[in-house]
Amino acid sequence: MSFLNEACILKQISEGDEKAFSEIYSIFKPDLYRLVYKILKSADLTNDTCQDVFIKIWEDRHKLTEVHSFKNYLLVAGKNHSLNVLKKVLSEEKRLSVFVSNYNEADNGIEENLQSDEYQRFLQSVLSTLTSQSRRVFQLCRQQGMSYEEAAETMGVSRSLIKKHMVKSMKILRIAVERDLGIACGFLMSTIFAI
Repeated sequence: MSFLNEACILKQISEGDEKAFSEIYSIFKPDLYRLVYKILKSADLTNDTCQDVFIKIWEDRHKLTEVHSFKNYLLVAGKNHSLNVLKKVLSEEKRLSVFVSNYNEADNGIEENLQSDEYQRFLQSVLSTLTSQSRRVFQLCRQQGMSYEEAAETMGVSRSLIKKHMVKSMKILRIAVERDLGIACGFLMSTIFAI
């Protein structure tokens, strides 16, 4: 796409032209997807993030008249948003890890033992929905306290594969906690456990 043609399309988009936006989306989405996937290593997260980036660009379309290279603008926005998503995922993973650890360590008194047993049944039911490899990664990293590097060495796989399994497992666990226990993880972590 030539600079003049791109400038013309960006001007049209800034004026609310959805067809022009659809055209630029089709041209540049593959570039954005490749960049975001390199950071997030998850097809689901990548698709959601790409969608979010394009929505944000559409919402801020009035700024497009000042953009000299849409591809650069898009990729910078994609990188920044991906890093924010990654921080959020890692933060949720950390909170859920504390949640798992606290329940694994709860052994004071009959009531806590009952709660711990109940939680263990809940956790096992969630873990049973994972693939055997994801379940093994979760057990090594969250129940045995191994680092991603240690788990990768134990299983003979790459660190990035361990991380991918953990991101997927923690997402499934977070959804299950919110659905089956009827509470939001953020609320749970802030009210029950001091993190």
